This record gives sequence, structure tokens and C-alpha cells, in this order.
Amino acid sequence: MTTPRPLKVLYHLHPNLDTLDLCGPLELLSHAHFPSTSSPQKAFLPTLTAVSDLITTDQGLKIHPDIPISTAYTTLSSYDILIIPGGGSPGVLEGKTEPLELIKAFFSLPKKERKDDDPLKGERILMSVCTGSLFLAAAGVLDGLAGTTHPYYYGKFREILNGRGKVLEERFVVNGTGEEGGVRVVTCGGVSCGMDGSLWLIERVVGREAKEKVMEIVQYNGRDGEGVIV
Repeated sequence: MTTPRPLKVLYHLHPNLDTLDLCGPLELLSHAHFPSTSSPQKAFLPTLTAVSDLITTDQGLKIHPDIPISTAYTTLSSYDILIIPGGGSPGVLEGKTEPLELIKAFFSLPKKERKDDDPLKGERILMSVCTGSLFLAAAGVLDGLAGTTHPYYYGKFREILNGRGKVLEERFVVNGTGEEGGVRVVTCGGVSCGMDGSLWLIERVVGREAKEKVMEIVQYNGRDGEGVIV
């Protein structure tokens, strides 16, 4: 049996992002391991990127990204997953700033070559948390798809989509890829919903047993029944 390789996860940070939008997925994915008879191997390897070398979240947490956005672009095809936190949405939407172009670039990447050690079997995953889905909508990647966001922003979400996508009032929404080797778009609702979307991702990549182990470690009971796959 081929040993699966860890998936590379790129997180984009923008000013005034919500801390839990980032740290929820980051925490849960960090505890997921591929089963092994020797030493367990992490299933997800995180990298943080941003336009500036210091980002302050809406809650005042200061974060230094791992790589500048320029490096993220030149290495983008090496990433399997892009995660877009929400919070601070007016600044991004009104200024038309990052991560809008990064989202477009990731969504437009050429198909990955399908390899036996790839747990996603050639797919890429683009996941947003909370109002991060507004950025996906503004970037045009939700056209013809379904998505969700924080309940306070359903109206704004519909306004940006302008009939080009469907708004579902769920904790997370998983779209199909449409074609083998495409990008699967996952949107999560408000703040803590990013943890439920992450648990779906863990089960998708590593399996239900691994997901249940992560829930035990972080003492969080996922709400599977409140997400949909469309």
C-alpha cells in the first residue's frame, strides 16, 4: 500500500481577520494523522501567507506569516488546499485587495497529476470560513455553485452573488468538483463553523476514525448533520 503524503495547506491572512476563523481549522487539522504502524504522520502541513509581514486580527492577535504573498503565488501549484478566513470583509471588498486575486489564481490552477500517494486523488480544495465566502463570491468562483456564510451576512452574500450562486443557510456547504482533478469549493458559516468544515475535511482525507480522534483531543463535538454536500 502506498503511504499517503501530507497535504500542503495555505492560509491567507488579511488585516482584521477573525482569529477563530483561522485558528479553528489550524488547530483541528494539526491533530489529524495518517495511521501508521511506526510513527504517525501529520496529514496536513500549514503555511501562512499575507501581503505584509505582520497581520493583526480583529481580536488584537499579531501574526507573522511564514511566506510573503509573492512566494505564495510562485509556489501556488504546490498547495493542495487554500483556506480563506473571514472578518475584516469591508476592507477587502471595498479595496478589492487580497485575497481576491489569490483565490482566482488558485481556482484557475491547471489540474494536478493524479498520483497514488495523493489522499485527494487529484483534487484541490478551496475552503472559506465565515465571511471569507464573500471573498469567494467577489472573486467569481461561486458562480453556479452553492455556499454559506455568517447568518448576519446572508443579505450581503446574496447581493454579491447577484443570482449567480445559491445561498444555503447551513453550517458548511461542500460542492462537487464538476470534473476529475478540479477544485472542490467548501464554504463554512459563522466563525466556529470552520471547525465543522475542517472535520469534514479530516474525514475526507484520513477517515472517520481520525476525525473522531481529533474531536476527542480538542473536546469538540462536530455538528455533521448541519452541513450539506451538493
